[in-house]
Amino acid sequence: MAANLRNNAFLSSLMFLLLIGSSYAITSSEMSTICDKTLNPSFCLKFVNSKYSSPNLQALAKTTLDATMSRAKQTFKRLQSIIDGGVDPRSKLAYRSCVDEYESAIGNLEEAFEHLASGDGMGMNMKVSAALDGADTCLDDVKRLRSVDASVVNNSKGIKNLCGIALVISNMLPRRA
Repeated sequence: MAANLRNNAFLSSLMFLLLIGSSYAITSSEMSTICDKTLNPSFCLKFVNSKYSSPNLQALAKTTLDATMSRAKQTFKRLQSIIDGGVDPRSKLAYRSCVDEYESAIGNLEEAFEHLASGDGMGMNMKVSAALDGADTCLDDVKRLRSVDASVVNNSKGIKNLCGIALVISNMLPRRA
């Protein structure tokens, strides 16, 4: 009898968790809705379709932040490499400004992860916004240069697109009072 009750309790708990988990799954139409609100819907659809078939919102937010952080760190290293390789003074000034922007963006993204983990969508939104501003400022700084490193430009644009996805998701997450 006690074993039967334990089995029933286990099955009931499992069913409850499955019901809760499935209610938070994102459908393909919801992914389209998310992507329609971003800066670059086609980029967003390619990104979310390559990562998940039906994630929950928090998992999609984490994956998006992971990809953003990876690109930000890659861009930061590339910028340092450009400066260390020797460039003209004007370019060096622009790239140093980008290094500062990306150093700040990486810190903001680290904080965005913390806000996501604590369930603070608004806090995540503010930090992702700041990271997006850093990538945007870097693009503004380097677009005036005669010769621009294509990877810095492409990664900065990618970061802006990823931040756009993260911002939409953060607006869908619960707000802390």
